[in-house]
Amino acid sequence: MESAKPMAGFTLVELLVVIALVSVIASYAIPSMESLLKNSRRHSVVSDMVRLINLARNTAIMDQQTVTVCPLDNANKCTDSWDSIPITVFRDPNADRVLADEADIVRISNLTDGGDWDANTASRPYFRFFASGMADYAIGNMVWCPDDQDSHLAAQIVVNMGGRPRLSEDEDGDGMLEDANGNTVTCS
Repeated sequence: MESAKPMAGFTLVELLVVIALVSVIASYAIPSMESLLKNSRRHSVVSDMVRLINLARNTAIMDQQTVTVCPLDNANKCTDSWDSIPITVFRDPNADRVLADEADIVRISNLTDGGDWDANTASRPYFRFFASGMADYAIGNMVWCPDDQDSHLAAQIVVNMGGRPRLSEDEDGDGMLEDANGNTVTCS
């Protein structure tokens, strides 16, 4: 007479315990993953904008002519609609903020997916770099806010007179960036 082999498998209680553990772990992991994805998106968009600004400055130095960074309207003139249309880097030999010839385009980038840019360049809707690399009177900053307007995810790029971009930081450790004057960078 053969002995009966025990059946392999899980009991109902064991299965319910595993499902409960997976549920608890998932409830903590999913919000963390969402935050990770949002931070990754912000980092990507801000890095792309810094690269675009550096490209404009380097092109101005290498080509020894004025280069402008701005969104262009239908007439190929700089506009202040940083949040809705692609941003164009172009050689601007007349320094008039108008793209006269498509051959002058250095790069066009759509950096508005997942958020909006707001440029604070005095009263000018552009950044301009001279052959020396200087930004001179087109200095300022740009603030990126995610579509949900969460100020904790805001980013700010400051362009100095030398034409170099830098990122604002959280100086007081409250999880929010501060601008050059110590004011909190907010999304509105």
